[in-house]
Amino acid sequence: MKSILFSTLSAWLARLLAIAINIVGLPLALSALGQERFGLLLIVLSVGSWIGFANIGMGRVVSNIIARYKHLPSGFVANSISTATAIAAIINIALFIISSVLFLTSASIFPLNTAIENNYAQFTVSIVSLFFALTLWFFLSVFEGVDAGHHQVHRLHLFQLPSYALSLILIVFVFPRHPSIVFATYLLSLSFLPGSLLHAVDVVRRNRDLFVAGFKWRRGTMRLLLLSSIDFTIISLGLGILFQLATGLFGFIAGPSAVVELGVFMRLMQSYGTLVIAFTYPLSNIVASKIAARDYVSALRTARFSGLLLFAGCSAGAVIFYMYANQLLSIWLHSDVKFRGLFLVSASALIVVSAMHFYFAALLIGGGDTKSVARIHLLEAAAFIPFAYALFTQWQEGGVLLALDITLFAGILSMLNGARRHVVLGHLSGIRFWGSK
Repeated sequence: MKSILFSTLSAWLARLLAIAINIVGLPLALSALGQERFGLLLIVLSVGSWIGFANIGMGRVVSNIIARYKHLPSGFVANSISTATAIAAIINIALFIISSVLFLTSASIFPLNTAIENNYAQFTVSIVSLFFALTLWFFLSVFEGVDAGHHQVHRLHLFQLPSYALSLILIVFVFPRHPSIVFATYLLSLSFLPGSLLHAVDVVRRNRDLFVAGFKWRRGTMRLLLLSSIDFTIISLGLGILFQLATGLFGFIAGPSAVVELGVFMRLMQSYGTLVIAFTYPLSNIVASKIAARDYVSALRTARFSGLLLFAGCSAGAVIFYMYANQLLSIWLHSDVKFRGLFLVSASALIVVSAMHFYFAALLIGGGDTKSVARIHLLEAAAFIPFAYALFTQWQEGGVLLALDITLFAGILSMLNGARRHVVLGHLSGIRFWGSK
């Protein structure tokens, strides 16, 4: 439990700076760019993040290998990590090339909204730059996975802190004098990247034994890595569709002005989600380590306490958000952007529902049932888009959030059923769920 709290606290310190960048940066961007270009920026941030759908999740694979197999001979682990690094590099280079070609081809063929046409150069440069930066980040996740498997992921956040601080300085003192969609895209989305690069160097320096130049391409190792990667790719794909696709998709359909509230809230949810993941990511690895060591009592104790702590925190956050969101939003953005009616209720509910969804997914992954989590995320993604579109035509942006709440809650019920059947997690409530044997 101490490892979770230490990793969480260090992550939250970095994330607080990231949140500060959004809190300070979004109103500055709105003021400097104007309503139309600001709406376009939100579309850029959404569309640029679509490449996250193809995140192969090799960092999570690496952390699971170290957490589960660190008791095996060091040669096996080193060969696995070295192979994973090479595979991640090859796949992410190909991913950047393919995604950029597809995007530029699509942008030249399909009709574009007037706001996009008027800012076409900045629009395309921003998105291609995001594609490059995010594929680089996916590769760097391998090194994050090494520290996560050793329960030392806090070291990453120590490198990211000065990186976030630099971006905060730039957005306050430099951006207002040189406003552009490209500059805003980097400051709001990629502030962590310099810190992640330095962290990768540090990981290699501290773990030279894990990165072997003359590693062997063993069929069994590659099969283990790729099959595990497929599961995490599906999970990433599902989360991307659920949390990132809607703003860009409906912005293309209805125009930037129709998704301003949704785009602003999803930026807030991105910051909130990083805080939740900073808590659930180490939880998943610690549960995996304790189950691998047959320390079932400690695994359950950690899972129970973590779940209660997370539920209490996100519930309090939801209540505060519902009561004060519009007052704070008015002070923050200095505009008429407000969350009303169904949108506000659905947004508040999403704060709790999304956190518990991440929690149960982390438990099942820690329990070795990644395939079930991947299958649930795939079904959620398939159901969400048509469901969200139907509710969008009825209730606009509030309908999208309502669809997201319902979809995630259905996923939670499915993951609860998976926990019920797990040999260890089935005892999570103190007795077997629903009287199963």
